Amino acid sequence: MSFNRLRLGPRRTGFDQAFSLVELLVAIAVSATVISMAAILAINYMKTSNTAKWVAQTQQDVSRLSRLLKTEVNEACLVQVDSPPSTTATPPNTPCSPTGTACSKAPGTTLYLLVPVTLADGSVTYRVISYSPRPNGTDLLRSGPPIASDGSLDTTQSDVSNVVVMDNLVVTNNLVNGNSGFTASVDSSCTTATLQVRYAVPNGGGTVSPPEQKFPIGLNFTKI
Repeated sequence: MSFNRLRLGPRRTGFDQAFSLVELLVAIAVSATVISMAAILAINYMKTSNTAKWVAQTQQDVSRLSRLLKTEVNEACLVQVDSPPSTTATPPNTPCSPTGTACSKAPGTTLYLLVPVTLADGSVTYRVISYSPRPNGTDLLRSGPPIASDGSLDTTQSDVSNVVVMDNLVVTNNLVNGNSGFTASVDSSCTTATLQVRYAVPNGGGTVSPPEQKFPIGLNFTKI
């Protein structure tokens, strides 16, 4: 006499008891595809978000540099390109009167500002500020009187040289049509500077090229 074991539900065959190898491989392949697609989307989102942050940061830096240049050109009495102005002159001329061909309209990569400084005794002396890109580099450099904490020129101190005021300039030596990281030109009277600056956004964010800007000189002589 034989006894049947108690079974709940229908009996499963060997093929019914678990997923087949083919089913497992298909499930693994589908899961891997979904995971890789999700990873790609996440990476692209992070790249896009990171690039957008760099673009915004670069634009803020561009705006700050624009304000600095506007302020310093406004304090100058003369602007020149690629040829430093003289701080002395033989009467009846003054250092703020352009001479010769100093105010050529040809674009250059160094902008010079001649800034009058009124001394305590009422006499006037002159200081030179320059902006130029670092040779074979991506930094915009400033030389001249240091800038005080309140934003004014500290003419009581000696000049500083090659202070980095902006980085990530587009590197090129081509000045055709102003196609350079930093291109400056002035009008024939040496009273207005025209600047074109191009920046490379980090992490492959392309370039930022603000519109060409014109900065006229002013009469805000610095007093010490």
